[in-house]
Amino acid sequence: MSWGSRLMLLLPALLGGALIWQAAQVAPAPERVQLEERRVPVAYISAAPVRFRPQISGFGTVAPAKVWTAVAQVTGPIDYVSPAFVRGGFVRAGEVLLRTGAEDAQLALESAEADLANAHAQLEEMAASRHTTLSALSIERESLELADADLARTLRLAERGVVSDSIVQTQHRDLLAQRAKVQSLEATLQLLPAQIAAQEQMVAKARVARQSAGLDVARTLIRAPFDARVARVDVEISQFVTAGAVMGSLDGIAFAEVDTQVSQREALSLDHLAKAFGGLASGASHDAGPLEPAALQRISAQGPAEAVALTAQVVLETERGRFAWPAEIARISDSVDPETRAIGVIVRVANPYGQSGPAQPPLIKGTFARVELAAPSIEGAILLPRAAIKNGRVMVVDARDRLDWLPVAPIFTSDGIAVLAPGALAPETRIITSQPSPAIKGLLLDPQLDQRLAGSLAEAPAGSEL
Repeated sequence: MSWGSRLMLLLPALLGGALIWQAAQVAPAPERVQLEERRVPVAYISAAPVRFRPQISGFGTVAPAKVWTAVAQVTGPIDYVSPAFVRGGFVRAGEVLLRTGAEDAQLALESAEADLANAHAQLEEMAASRHTTLSALSIERESLELADADLARTLRLAERGVVSDSIVQTQHRDLLAQRAKVQSLEATLQLLPAQIAAQEQMVAKARVARQSAGLDVARTLIRAPFDARVARVDVEISQFVTAGAVMGSLDGIAFAEVDTQVSQREALSLDHLAKAFGGLASGASHDAGPLEPAALQRISAQGPAEAVALTAQVVLETERGRFAWPAEIARISDSVDPETRAIGVIVRVANPYGQSGPAQPPLIKGTFARVELAAPSIEGAILLPRAAIKNGRVMVVDARDRLDWLPVAPIFTSDGIAVLAPGALAPETRIITSQPSPAIKGLLLDPQLDQRLAGSLAEAPAGSEL
């Protein structure tokens, strides 16, 4: 390539470089931009100590605490049925409901009384016979002594030849006959004690038969064992029944029970919380420790409400309004439901019919009702949404509006609410209820109060009161 050609190729490149240099000399310098840290918006609520009563609830069906079945004890026809012995009727303790086989039982009683009287008569006859035999034996013994003396005198006369041998033999036979009489009476007397003892046993046997017949007469009357409501009637007047036949059933009205299923975790937590109430109420520090399943078994003792300070009530929501009956925890079911892992808590309501009035309906068997269990109120408790706690910590907005983490340990959780012990968080601590991204410590935040959530938490303490 010639130098001219090379120059033609090089000239455009030199010209372009000159233009770029000139533009750089004339253009102004670029401005420096100062970057600002962006605030991440988050929702929060303020920690406010409140008076809170921990409560859990479950549902169950009302059932009578006592159920009694009327069973025939005597075979025979039914000759009396009480007008109150109808389904739904009320009966009092001791009231006669039914009478069965009364005529046959009465005849059996009279027969047993006759047998007893006959046995007594035979015993008296034996006693009189013994007295007569003793008197006869005394006479026969005297006769034996006379016969023995006569024979001795006759023998002396026979030795002198005054009397014949035939007279001696006759008197000897008379003596032997008299001895036989005495021996017979003595044998009779020896047998009489055994005969009298046997007859006394016959009298005792007849007396037992009389008592049994008397019991059968009493058993013809079927009486109510307690104040009750008739649940079932299976017989009618003049119907023949055999011993052991079921004739109806009664439901006791003194107490009603509701077997409600509650979360095992919540039940254990509530039981443990009730036992630790003293320390929590005073605001002292409290180490709850593990919730052992055995702790809940202490509820099953008599007087559980006094023992663990738990209270209960049965609630019925109707179109007419809300009705409540005070109750007590009677016992705990013997096992945990294998499917729901719920535990049965049986509560008892006293006088479920007597508490009713114009404004309160009776608590009838079969009613599906809610059971509310509560521990004593805690002063200064802090309520949080359960979802705000993650891995034992909550996100908070610090004084510089930056994200921080604080450890927390709820003492009770239920229905999406977590309860912290008094003093667990400082008052007005801002707890983050939303999920910032990224959730890292020190993140600058734009906190905004969650009015709706704060309002619902403010209503929770009042709503938990029984």
